[in-house]
Amino acid sequence: MTSLLKSTIHIYLWAGIILFSVLPFYCNDIISYYNFINILFFVSYCIVLWCSIGKNEEYYSYGRLGITVFCYSIIFVFTILDASVYYSGDTYFWDYTDPYAYSQVDDVIVESETPFFDQPALIQKLWTWWDFQDWGASMTQSLFLNLIHSKYFLFISQTMVGAVGAMMMLSLGKRIMQIEYAYMAALTYSISSFSIFYYASFRKEIFMVFIVITCFWAFYRYLSSKNIAFLVLAFFMTILMVFFRGAVTGLMLMGIMSYFGGKKLNKNNAGPVAFVIVAVLVISMPIILAKLSSFADDLSRNENYVDTTTFGIVTSTVGVLIGPFPQLLQLGVTNMSQLPWYGPGLLLKFILFLAFWNGFVLVLKKWEVTILPLFVFTVLEMLALAVMNDGLELRKAMPHISTFYLAAFWFISEYDERAEKEQSTPALYPVLKAKPEIVLFGLTLFVIFSTFVWDTMR
Repeated sequence: MTSLLKSTIHIYLWAGIILFSVLPFYCNDIISYYNFINILFFVSYCIVLWCSIGKNEEYYSYGRLGITVFCYSIIFVFTILDASVYYSGDTYFWDYTDPYAYSQVDDVIVESETPFFDQPALIQKLWTWWDFQDWGASMTQSLFLNLIHSKYFLFISQTMVGAVGAMMMLSLGKRIMQIEYAYMAALTYSISSFSIFYYASFRKEIFMVFIVITCFWAFYRYLSSKNIAFLVLAFFMTILMVFFRGAVTGLMLMGIMSYFGGKKLNKNNAGPVAFVIVAVLVISMPIILAKLSSFADDLSRNENYVDTTTFGIVTSTVGVLIGPFPQLLQLGVTNMSQLPWYGPGLLLKFILFLAFWNGFVLVLKKWEVTILPLFVFTVLEMLALAVMNDGLELRKAMPHISTFYLAAFWFISEYDERAEKEQSTPALYPVLKAKPEIVLFGLTLFVIFSTFVWDTMR
């Protein structure tokens, strides 16, 4: 009997092999440096994942995870930077606008040899130029650049932050699932191609994700130890998020509060359903109103960059709920973008969507209050992005993707644990009520077909 964990890796392996074998025939430049690196991403990712499953418990240590994430990631960080220099002569080729602006402000802070908050003139300029939620980039990046004023040192530091975040994910995951599954959740997320892209970028997303991970890590430490200091740390992280993306602050708070609210609800009555509905309405209405106002402003300036066609809205909504859809290769020789860098990692996330949503159903059905905060935070941010029609913009989704992985692997762990106890393959998904083999085969075909269509139509 093959575990669901191994089956998931098998699906990723075969879907990737088929797609990477077929898609090159649609490329104008099959042997481009860009596509070669992406294929290398996929092959190495498969090797690391396959070599990490089925070990004894001693294998899944914090040290092994941290070293693996850092060493694997740093190789591809410099590979991405080398590709940027290869194509353009600088490190901003894949992502120019915000990273270049952040780097210019960071240079001013570092060269002044004065801490960020001791520069009222600079703060006044930032207040004029940027949203308040962009300050977090300069606040964090300048801390590292003050040590060594080199963007390469910053990229190395961001990779180290990613490795520490992975170990915190493992620490959190051990409290809610089997250690092997917690390890794989942390590993698959932290060395995914999209995470590594942000390690190599002058953006704020790595620090923002670290805040989310730290928040929920502290909260679950509080649940296990009842030490109020961890709860204070969790709430402090939510406040710190204001400097990165203000709307996520409320979502993090709602995730934490769902535990306390859930403890007071009875799973045998309509409480869970009412709670979810109220939570969705509370978070959605302000966003809907704000987005309508934003659309109106964009239209008045003739700068609306959001695809508001029926196709755009549908793909954005579906993309945030089950994707984002992976683009695996750069099919053309013009208009090159960073999207294929995300592809190998997003392919696995795409495969995990069924585990995540059926885990959500299982949580509501059994009213698993302990795991509820991760699902509530993730689902609410998904819904918020769907309402804002931002479902295809990965950087907007980054805050909840780490919790998505934890939640999805929690369900996989629950299923495999039950299957081992029963020595059988129970109904895999409570939504579909089909044989596991049929569900997994259908999932494989769906992932291959939809990814192929998405990639070739772009």
